[in-house]
Amino acid sequence: MTTNFDLAPPPVTTGGITIVPVDIDSVVARLVFDGAGASATGDATITFVVGPTTGRPMFDLRQTITGVWLDGAPLAVGAILTRDLGGGAGAELRVLDLVLAAGSAHTLRLTYSVGLPGSPAGGSYQPGLVWSAGPRLAWNVGFTDLRPGRYLEGWVPANLIWDQYAIRIELEVTGTALPHSLIANGTVTTLAANHWRVEHPATATAMSTLMEIRASDTLSRATAVVNLPSGAAVTIEGWKLSTNAGVSLPGQLASIGTWLAENDAAMGPYPHGDRFVAFVHQGGMEYDGACTSGTGALRHETYHSWWGRAVRPASQADAWFDEGWNTYHDGGGTGTTPLDFTAPPRSLCDHNPYRRATAANAYGDGDALFNGIAALTSAPALTTWMGEIARQHRDRPITTLDLEAHLLARSGRPEMVDAFHRFVYGLPDPSPGPDLWLRDDPGHMGTELWNGRFWDSPDLWIRHHDDGGTAHQPPIAGRDNWFYARVRNRGAGTAAHFMVTFQIRQFAGVQFRYPIDFLPAIAATGGFDLAPGDEAIVRAKWPAALVPAAGTHACWLAAVFARGDRPIDGRHVWEHGNLAQKNLTVVRARRGAVIDVAFLTAALRPGLPVLLELRRPKELAALRAEVLGRAPRRALVANDGSLAEVLDCGAHDDDAPERTIRHHDAAFGDEPLARFRGGVRTKVRLDLPSGPMPLALRLRVPRTRRAGASGVIDLVQLDPRGRPIGGIAVELHVDD
Repeated sequence: MTTNFDLAPPPVTTGGITIVPVDIDSVVARLVFDGAGASATGDATITFVVGPTTGRPMFDLRQTITGVWLDGAPLAVGAILTRDLGGGAGAELRVLDLVLAAGSAHTLRLTYSVGLPGSPAGGSYQPGLVWSAGPRLAWNVGFTDLRPGRYLEGWVPANLIWDQYAIRIELEVTGTALPHSLIANGTVTTLAANHWRVEHPATATAMSTLMEIRASDTLSRATAVVNLPSGAAVTIEGWKLSTNAGVSLPGQLASIGTWLAENDAAMGPYPHGDRFVAFVHQGGMEYDGACTSGTGALRHETYHSWWGRAVRPASQADAWFDEGWNTYHDGGGTGTTPLDFTAPPRSLCDHNPYRRATAANAYGDGDALFNGIAALTSAPALTTWMGEIARQHRDRPITTLDLEAHLLARSGRPEMVDAFHRFVYGLPDPSPGPDLWLRDDPGHMGTELWNGRFWDSPDLWIRHHDDGGTAHQPPIAGRDNWFYARVRNRGAGTAAHFMVTFQIRQFAGVQFRYPIDFLPAIAATGGFDLAPGDEAIVRAKWPAALVPAAGTHACWLAAVFARGDRPIDGRHVWEHGNLAQKNLTVVRARRGAVIDVAFLTAALRPGLPVLLELRRPKELAALRAEVLGRAPRRALVANDGSLAEVLDCGAHDDDAPERTIRHHDAAFGDEPLARFRGGVRTKVRLDLPSGPMPLALRLRVPRTRRAGASGVIDLVQLDPRGRPIGGIAVELHVDD
């Protein structure tokens, strides 16, 4: 079982009880429709795990419950409560009135009578459960984004849309001799006449399941096959009412095939197997690889199989983005109308985790937002970035913050933060404004100018897992790692919204200037409501494909942005509090080991020497150190020094004392350009050709150095006045 509690809403304490989210693993249900009695019943079991907080579990079902069992033991029907957890009228949830331990696994079985759901009415195609002469059944689930409680929970126990789980529903029509047909997008198994089983995979959500049952003599069906650019062959299964002479199913299926091929090419391979189901009837609603729609909205609903039911919103507050983007796509996907920052703020995402309906202005204002982003960048670029999201985020739902992070990182435009601040989150311009910053070293108190050890920010660290740890770990090539940052606010106003970008550069740190070296970025993340004097830890995934190969040197750069607070163009890390970097190599080595750490450096101006200073802790003051390079040997030991800024985030556990531990991807000569004298601080001057020069710092661990010795060695580049302008740090641990 995979849990996504990071997407779950927070627990709610109301009326003296704590109500907590659960992660559903599976839903198994049986619905029986009896024509003889014009009635229906349901019997469903959910298997779930309680979240990280002990309390009463939440779920939803909009039917009249007649029986309750927890882990096989019967409970009173009154054990199921109905509570408003913050979503307002119509958005209430069911609560099991029994305290369950955090992390515990359970089954909850419910029996119930089935009628029209007790959910708010509305939408272009409402739920239906009608018997007519025959008897004939006409049943449709009637999902809509615009009313709460109108997904699977209308008929079967379900969770909020952040949760993904396997769904198996058995459907049977009894008390009639007339054949009936099932329209469904899951895997359908016919068990007998008028008796089916429908299954959906563990990636399904409460929004996924299209189900309709109608008397067969009321329906017409047609199929077609389309070969998509990705190579997949998809069968399009089309249905309509047999009385609807105005709809040509072959014509509609041909159009759907064209749209599927267009979307496959632009947004990535079709994400729902080898089948697409369309009931061409009325309204417009999307499901996983399916839709119910009139002919006018059919293209829009087909596109939802990428945006909305493959890239799924993590909450209903996030559900604006697929409607806004689909509306922009409906208009041709080429609009570039700039945003008007003199206009009032517009809210599309209010952050209410218990909201249960998509913002009504998602279509118009969402379209305007994407027009504005296209004007800021370009329409083709925006389509490319949205296609990247569609390819990368099919495994789990995403948040509005995820969308913003991707667009900010890929575009490299800090104005993206302003656009989301005002026209997505609906926030006014801050007054007074925040002043966000990242520490350059432990002594940094937030001033813009700082000449301390700025190359090893303590507010930046890497973790191998998204585990919340605060100790830096050297990244591992070939797998996902996680960027972490601690953002601080020393301003007089709250940062209602902020974003942080992360970039990796593989060249000398003296060249790092904002924005050219910081943006675009490889990852971004953000947060909300950072009050004056407070701090917040944020994290972003560093995808395996973007982690440099083992031994590669690189510098990690970070920048923080808020509306009205961003770095100044042309500034270095030590010149602005919104910028930070980390150039730290962590090495574990045995006594006698030789360690090479590569870096790049360059003179500040042609003809100036490069001044390097080596700073060793007292415990490692005798550590031998040299500079290696490919340049002609023209170096001398002097009382000046310098460095470059590089981050080799690699780590190495060495078991061969004589073996060289190389933290670089190219061989350097063994003849040093310069040797550092012993001591806590020593300097060398290098006369190098113009332009960035690849060099390596060689450290030789003495055989006599005791095991357990450790410390941080800094190689610092200085300007002619002796001020640091860059640096790398090597954290050395001597093992036995």
